[in-house]
Amino acid sequence: MLLYIVRYFFSLFVVILFCPFLLFAEDLIPEKFHGTWSNDCSKEQDVFIITESSYFNLYESQDEIDEYAYFYLQFSDSKTYKDWIYLDGEIFEFKNVFMKLNDDILEVVFEEQDNLDGSYDFLNNTNNTFTYAKCDNTPASLTLLFGEVLSYMNSKASLSCSNFSKNKGECFEDVFSFLDVSGNKALSNAEINRASKLLVFFSTINGQEFDEAGLFGIISSYAITPLLTKVILNNFDFDNSADLTLEEILQDREGLFDLDFSENDQIEIDNQKINEQIRDFINKLQGLGSFL
Repeated sequence: MLLYIVRYFFSLFVVILFCPFLLFAEDLIPEKFHGTWSNDCSKEQDVFIITESSYFNLYESQDEIDEYAYFYLQFSDSKTYKDWIYLDGEIFEFKNVFMKLNDDILEVVFEEQDNLDGSYDFLNNTNNTFTYAKCDNTPASLTLLFGEVLSYMNSKASLSCSNFSKNKGECFEDVFSFLDVSGNKALSNAEINRASKLLVFFSTINGQEFDEAGLFGIISSYAITPLLTKVILNNFDFDNSADLTLEEILQDREGLFDLDFSENDQIEIDNQKINEQIRDFINKLQGLGSFL
């Protein structure tokens, strides 16, 4: 049973390592929106971090009874309507997230899923508009918890993977280079842990609600990364060198380069289903940790 779980995870690992970052984007987010924005830069209650390929949002509720926090990361292309841009709002369970700059203030409006296509009347309702000022720095707590995620958002890989159907080889190589901090063309335990943290973030943290004890929950989720790394090394390290090359990771999986991810009838990436499978695998790993 354990062998089946591990082998099944191989395919998931290769897909999840690269596919959550895939965008079929023709238009990246304009530079004037890039940076860290907040409703109050002296606090960490509602923060947007925007790059060319994605946006990250930390939201902490102001409810005096139940305090909770959300961490959202959405990769998206950018479309335009008049002086607004709009991005994919799937992670928020909205249709789109509209943004525009009014002088130095970022205005954000969320489009409901049931809004009719081509109807923009909701943009005229100022009660639905959230405003953010640009901050000089990214909150230290976000850097501490999600440094790997924020670094990926600003990496070359997030751009080359934005048009995966044209840049398959470049995407794989850039993601590998992003993980390869030492630059020696092989991933060490620590560098594979970097990949494992990204995997855990996307499968167990992104878009989830955390109460005031949420920090412990996040740290607990990351605690599984050494086990993930051990599983990965045990099954991809063909030369027993205690590190991984790109060739080892793609061994027997060269067909990934032939897949056309832009054609929905050829391949469908169900991120929710993949994430559920990864969460199930992580739960099994936690139970089997003492035997690995």
